Amino acid sequence: MIVNAQHIRKSFGPLEVLRDIDFQADEGELVAVMGASGAGKSTLLQILGTLLTPDSGSLEIDGVDVLSLKGNALAAFRNRSIGFVFQAHHLLPEFTATENVMIPGLIGGKGSKQAFHRAQELLSQVGLEERLSHKPSELSGGEQQRVAIARALMNNPAILFADEPTGNLDTHTKEEIHQLLLDVRREMGQTVVIVTHDPALAALCDRTCHMQDGAWKEE
Repeated sequence: MIVNAQHIRKSFGPLEVLRDIDFQADEGELVAVMGASGAGKSTLLQILGTLLTPDSGSLEIDGVDVLSLKGNALAAFRNRSIGFVFQAHHLLPEFTATENVMIPGLIGGKGSKQAFHRAQELLSQVGLEERLSHKPSELSGGEQQRVAIARALMNNPAILFADEPTGNLDTHTKEEIHQLLLDVRREMGQTVVIVTHDPALAALCDRTCHMQDGAWKEE
C-alpha cells in the first residue's frame, strides 16, 4: 500500500472541511476523487501530499509516517517521494521546458548532467522531444501540462497527485492528457490520485471515490 490515511480531520476555524476520512491507494493504482466544489477534495489532496497538516489522524506514504516529519526532513521526503500536477502549470517562465523539469532533480541532489538527461528523457516520453528548449510562453496549454507531468515524475516518486489536471484544457487536449496519465501508470507503474470534476477522466480510473460535505459519499 502506497498511501494509508486514517481518521483524517481538518477544520478552518468553525468550518469542518474533512470529517474522519480514511483513504488508501495501492501501488500502480489510478484513483479518481470526485465531488462538488467545497466537498473537501483539494484539502484532502493537500494533506495526502504533505502540503497541509491535518488536525488529527495518521498518514503513511510508501511506509513512512509523514506526520512525524518536520522542516527539511519533510521537504526532502516530499521532493523524493511525491509528484504534483495542478490545474495551473506553475512553470517558471524564464526557464526552458528542460530546465523546468530538471529543478526537482537538482533540489534532490542529482548532478546537472544526470538531471539534464533525465529531463530530456521524460520530455520525450510525454511527446515533447521537439520542445526541449522552448520556454512556457512558447508552448500551448496542453504542452505546458505535459512539461508539468514530466517535472512531477523527475525523481520517480512513489505517488503522483493531480488536482484538476485537465480543468483548463479544451476537449481534444483533455483527451490527450488523460491518455498520457494512463500511459504513465502503464509504463512506470505509477500510483496516481486525481481530483477531478471530469467524469470522462474518472471513468478511465480503476476506481472513483465521491466526497460530499467533507466525508465519503455512500455508494
